[in-house]
Amino acid sequence: MTLKIILIFSLIFSSFASSQIFTRSFVNPNTKVESDGLIIDFTDDFSNADLEKFEALYHIDGDIVKGFESEKVVKFPKIKKLKQWINRLKSFTGIESIEPNYILNAYDMKSTYPQPNPDSYSDPFYKYQWHMEMIGQNRAFKYTKGKGAIVAVIDTGVAFENYKNYKRARDLNQTKFIKPYNFINNTVHANDDQGHGTHVAGTIAQSTNNGLGVVGVAPEATIMPLKVLDGSGRGSITAIARAIRYAADNGAHVINMSLGGPMPSIILRKACQYAKNKGVLLVCAAGNSSGSVGYPAKYPECMAVSAVQIDEQITFYSSRGKELEIAAPGGNIREDLNNDGYPDGIMQNTIHADDPSKDDYMLFMGTSMAAPHVAGVAALLVSKGITDEPKLRSLLKKTVIKKGDKNLYGAGIVQADKALEAAVYETGWSRLTIAAVSSALFVGVSSFSFPYLLGLILFSSGFFFIDYFSSISLYSNLFVLPLSDWDQYFFGFGGASIFFRSSALVLLLSGLFYQVVWLRNLTKGVCFGLGSYLLYSFINPSVNMLYMPDVFAIESIWYLINGLFCLFLGVLLQRAK
Repeated sequence: MTLKIILIFSLIFSSFASSQIFTRSFVNPNTKVESDGLIIDFTDDFSNADLEKFEALYHIDGDIVKGFESEKVVKFPKIKKLKQWINRLKSFTGIESIEPNYILNAYDMKSTYPQPNPDSYSDPFYKYQWHMEMIGQNRAFKYTKGKGAIVAVIDTGVAFENYKNYKRARDLNQTKFIKPYNFINNTVHANDDQGHGTHVAGTIAQSTNNGLGVVGVAPEATIMPLKVLDGSGRGSITAIARAIRYAADNGAHVINMSLGGPMPSIILRKACQYAKNKGVLLVCAAGNSSGSVGYPAKYPECMAVSAVQIDEQITFYSSRGKELEIAAPGGNIREDLNNDGYPDGIMQNTIHADDPSKDDYMLFMGTSMAAPHVAGVAALLVSKGITDEPKLRSLLKKTVIKKGDKNLYGAGIVQADKALEAAVYETGWSRLTIAAVSSALFVGVSSFSFPYLLGLILFSSGFFFIDYFSSISLYSNLFVLPLSDWDQYFFGFGGASIFFRSSALVLLLSGLFYQVVWLRNLTKGVCFGLGSYLLYSFINPSVNMLYMPDVFAIESIWYLINGLFCLFLGVLLQRAK
């Protein structure tokens, strides 16, 4: 096995001039950008017949964009004189928005550093991944490795399969993939022909402990490869927006977008809003401009990530601004501050851009490399049952290494081990405390029998303290969770069961075990344990429930009513003779 260091200043980030939005959501026609015609978002009641009349009226042909089933989004690729057309069409009453179909570009900066002899190295290269140590990746493995989490990588594709002249990257040999799609060619072959997307995917979920080379943040997470950028690193807004919606509709918990540019896009913003409303965390590279944060990272629906180097200082290239939420290692190939003989880039396994059948271990730098560290930590949290987007965001930000200037670092540098510790221990102790206090108030400490305590702990917090003493195993992974979270452990993290988070179970147990004293005590413990779990979820929800309408705070009301009913039933059982 060889180590070939290829140094790339890498972020899929364009250098377009910024643009402005008109009051009726029309992009400034004076903005000079490279685009593939226009995108028009018609009103929802605009029919296909109306579209045909529109095309006939203006003598233009459009293509309905797939993936916008609830809207009428049409691209007109043959339109060239954008300024004239936007001014001409913006008064048309059936149009909600009109903008150029922006093309985002990749730009790379090759390093002039001398390359070491690759034949000198045959050992695994984790020792060169200083960035994993910085975020506490190895310490996080005590809690989970990401099983069950799905991360969509919207990028240049991923070297995930052997197909024609494309080969699966060697250090992705154990990584799981799901529902790939190529939005350029409209096929399922989302193969990487540039190298950027495979490197990003490797940071998130590189196969680990396989005796080959490097590690990933969440190696047991599943990657959803979504190709929106071609071999030159160029891709359209419509492709990216389609991919965001596709990821949200196909079970992604986290979306990583190491791409962007300085111009806003209405279509892109609406796609981000769509994904966030479905509970997906969008993690975005802030940009490599050294200036303001780019789009889509700048949107409030997205988590903007800046890049730090090995000494935890902001990199020379990282974009900055008030929109930043968090920082992560992005590398700096101009330095070798740890004197390991290699520039301080981010090392992962990826393909050669000129020959996708070959791969090596390469050093990249950029906020493109910072974002997947955050996405990987988010995947670890999802694996521990935290699927609520605001909760994910909060845990990531409150467990950072604080660095001071929020315009440079956001909340601070992401910490995998601290985030997992907070998810497991803080949540566990909080639930158990509510259960213990409510029990003492309504039942009395003298009634704490072994069956009662067993039911109380199983349903309120689980035996989360097992993680103090054991390494990851089926036993510890399962029993550190309260029983109400077992549905996600066994059936995946696509959503939480209403039945597991209701008073139905205690009603069933009460009816079955009322006549048996020790089982009645167990049921009382279950009542107060589950009631405390539900009341904590009312205050601090961590999952999205399936089939629960997202209106009028119905989910919160559900938690409150069912939690209080569980406590009420526990009091009735206590008073029963």
